[in-house]
Amino acid sequence: MPETVTPTRRTPLRTAWRWLASVQVRLLLSLGLVLGFAAVGTSAYWADNATFTTGTIAAGRLDLQLGGRDPATGQVVWSAVGLNENWNYSVMQLDNVSPGESVAMELHIRNVGSTPLTFTGVGTSTTNSFWSGGEGFLVAKTMLGGVASNTGTREAVNRTGTCTGGTMWWGENTATLWTGNPHQLSTTPRVVTPGNAPVALAPNQEIQVCILAGLDLDAPNSIQSASTTVQVALEAKQIGAP
Repeated sequence: MPETVTPTRRTPLRTAWRWLASVQVRLLLSLGLVLGFAAVGTSAYWADNATFTTGTIAAGRLDLQLGGRDPATGQVVWSAVGLNENWNYSVMQLDNVSPGESVAMELHIRNVGSTPLTFTGVGTSTTNSFWSGGEGFLVAKTMLGGVASNTGTREAVNRTGTCTGGTMWWGENTATLWTGNPHQLSTTPRVVTPGNAPVALAPNQEIQVCILAGLDLDAPNSIQSASTTVQVALEAKQIGAP
């Protein structure tokens, strides 16, 4: 005869205990969740910072200086030092000049600033007294890198200037003053730099030009006793400036 198993009855005390234990676990779990959220809300965050410092910032300096060779000492004397300075080079002169006479001088140009620059030159004469019949007879040419030399005397009326050893005539194709369409100077400004284009100079770079000026061989009698002075204005700008 099969054995009969009688189910064990849970006493009310045991059932109550299990219910309390279950409630306690749930309370603990719930409390853990609450504590977990609280921990996220109050924790510290990692942080970092860095400071960027540049090197020294200093404005550049633009200074185009002019110089001429002193015929007595052979040394180049610099002038027009600083901004917007003028220079009167009294060595270059032709008094009591006759047709065909000329004089040569060296003009030295340098950039002593820290900024690359370009410059243009415009030549004028203070009067138009060397003009007659719509033509100018005071003429000039410029040779890049040329060395100036002069021969003859005022008394012998045979003063002759020459420019030698240069690399090119600015805007001219011949070394002869009286041919090759030399500049006819007047009160109307005329560009004397090559091809009406700016000339570039890097910082600490220096160039020299030889200026050859004289009275045209065909100068008429009507300009006797005429006088004037010649001015060349150089304008420098930093590279890239309009």
